[in-house]
Amino acid sequence: MVTRIFLCNEQTEPEIRDFIREAIADISEGEQYIVTWNCGNIQTLKVGDRAYFKRIGSANQGYFASGTVVPADREYQLKLRSARYRELSEAYDIDSQVNNFRIWVAWDACVSFDEPLRTDYLRQLPHFQGMPLEPQTDAGVFREEYVRMLDREWERQTQKAFRAGKGISLVDVYYRWGLEDIQQGFPQDALESFRQALKLNPNFIKAYLGLGDAHVSLREYAKAVGDYGKAISMRPDKARLAYFKRGEINFLLGQLQQAMADFEAAIAIDPNYADAHMSLGNTYFKLRSYEQAIACFSRTLELSPERDLAVFRRGRAHYILKEFPEAIRDFSHAIELQPSNVDAYYYRGLTYSQPDIADETLAGDDLRKAIVLYQTQGKPDKAKKAKEFLETLAIDSLPKAKPRSNYAIAPAATSIPEADAPITVEPVVAKQIVSDDEETSDLIIELPPQTQPTAIPVENFAAPEEAIAVFSSSELIASPPPETIERIVEVEKIVEKLVEVEKLVEVEKIVEIEKIVEVEKLVEVEKIIEVERVVDRVVDRIVDRIVEKPIPFSIEDPSTAEKLAMISVMAQYMRDGWMVRSVDKSQVGYDLECTKDNRCEAVVIKSFTSDRDSFAISAIEIENARSNKDFVLWVVSGAAENPELRCLRGRELFEQFDLDPLAFAAKVRQAAVQLEFAPVSLEMPQFE
Repeated sequence: MVTRIFLCNEQTEPEIRDFIREAIADISEGEQYIVTWNCGNIQTLKVGDRAYFKRIGSANQGYFASGTVVPADREYQLKLRSARYRELSEAYDIDSQVNNFRIWVAWDACVSFDEPLRTDYLRQLPHFQGMPLEPQTDAGVFREEYVRMLDREWERQTQKAFRAGKGISLVDVYYRWGLEDIQQGFPQDALESFRQALKLNPNFIKAYLGLGDAHVSLREYAKAVGDYGKAISMRPDKARLAYFKRGEINFLLGQLQQAMADFEAAIAIDPNYADAHMSLGNTYFKLRSYEQAIACFSRTLELSPERDLAVFRRGRAHYILKEFPEAIRDFSHAIELQPSNVDAYYYRGLTYSQPDIADETLAGDDLRKAIVLYQTQGKPDKAKKAKEFLETLAIDSLPKAKPRSNYAIAPAATSIPEADAPITVEPVVAKQIVSDDEETSDLIIELPPQTQPTAIPVENFAAPEEAIAVFSSSELIASPPPETIERIVEVEKIVEKLVEVEKLVEVEKIVEIEKIVEVEKLVEVEKIIEVERVVDRVVDRIVDRIVEKPIPFSIEDPSTAEKLAMISVMAQYMRDGWMVRSVDKSQVGYDLECTKDNRCEAVVIKSFTSDRDSFAISAIEIENARSNKDFVLWVVSGAAENPELRCLRGRELFEQFDLDPLAFAAKVRQAAVQLEFAPVSLEMPQFE
């Protein structure tokens, strides 16, 4: 099949704008738009030929629609009307004149007639150099070696037009339907949508990626690997996302060598692909190649310094290699980046407890914090594990099952009884002395006065049985009386009870800490609410002062909300003493450049109107959110009346909004539906 170019002059086709409006309505519903078109005296068109429609005339010459030649209904087929036309394809219509034939074409994409894919733009592109783009004849053949490049440029044009509300593509409609089906939990329906997209465009790489994502949702991992492989085979030099997704599947299946090869291939295409470096580090970690894992996590942090998970994983690798100072450094940094990273507290506590560090105070502080956070986050098993380890530390620092007194029971040297004289033993009194810091306690054994002069250090005995043995072997006493043995056993029981009391004290401390944390949370919430009230009042005054003069545009104008949102955000920054510079015309991927002291923020501003719950976002803005540490997104709702501002930084965009990978639209997440982004988030095994 070939690609044909059909010509359109508004002077000879005055209804063309109506055709485009009707086509956009039909295509948005998932239907092709059928038109009949003059093809001059060309008699070689076949069903299945690709068709582009080009505007010609005095201005804005370029391509405004695309489609496929289809059979005419049988009642209109010219070949069935006369034997002289039996060689023509089923596409030719009976409405014909001498040397002037008409055919049926199904449009599957179109843009505004005033904003076509302009010929003068294509002529400037290096890959179209030397290509004669001027029309030679109606339904002429477009040179085959340039078709693929034309398809790519047309795809970009339709996406741009869709974001502006001035175009549509049936391939994109099916693709978006497939993504929505995956996000809403209907992967089987998604498969059908992606297959429909591939029927229209067999070279649509994104549809193969979508098929792979749907098969992942269905846990059909072998099929997903095949889908990603097809995308790779079509554009191996541009398939970094396909390599990355296939690597994730191989990692999930435990095929670590294949996963490593895929992540390395993605990095070869894009050396600054932070996600691939991160996943490669996870793979090395699983392979127990901890030095290589550390190198990968370090490279990830060079590209994305705020990624706390990479810092934490690097700390885990240092911990396993017994590089404890480096591990503590990373765990501390991970906590700075993400204070709720409870695992970082837990592992830092473990590190502080190591013999090379042996700081039980810091270890205990971290483990207590981990216990509280685990319980707050609904992870009772991990909280229990941390408590058990904390109790181990506490027992190690408490009295053992022997008294800490400097003296033990011994007979008096000055009053040695006769061999036959009866031996009397005074009652033993045990007292617990608690120090001021309530961390340790000592056990003092008070003995009768007559037994004090002669003393044996208690450290000489590991247990009461050893003391009995010493007394038994003494030349002074042939054998200890039963009363003495009973008293020693009683002392041992008292010490054991004291140890249990210490354990209960530790548990009470943990409970008190949890209560304090909850109170602190309430106080912080109150502070935040009060600050927001003050800021709202100040911003309202600034905005009122800025817009007190009549605004030279209409509230019904869709751009009005964007302008008012811009004013609100600028007022917010100026109130805080920032220098504000508009850079939205520079195409750098953000609207404002705000500086204060040594800080700089790349600010993007988006507005919700009253009738929409989404906003357009470009590819360069999404890339900025992923990689630019200074990226800040302000979302303003109710900008035309009572503006409400929300600030999102870095990857918070991906947590708060669902992004349409094709249309680059951001939509507020629905509370009732758990949505996921492309690439599909896999249930990756956690490190233990």
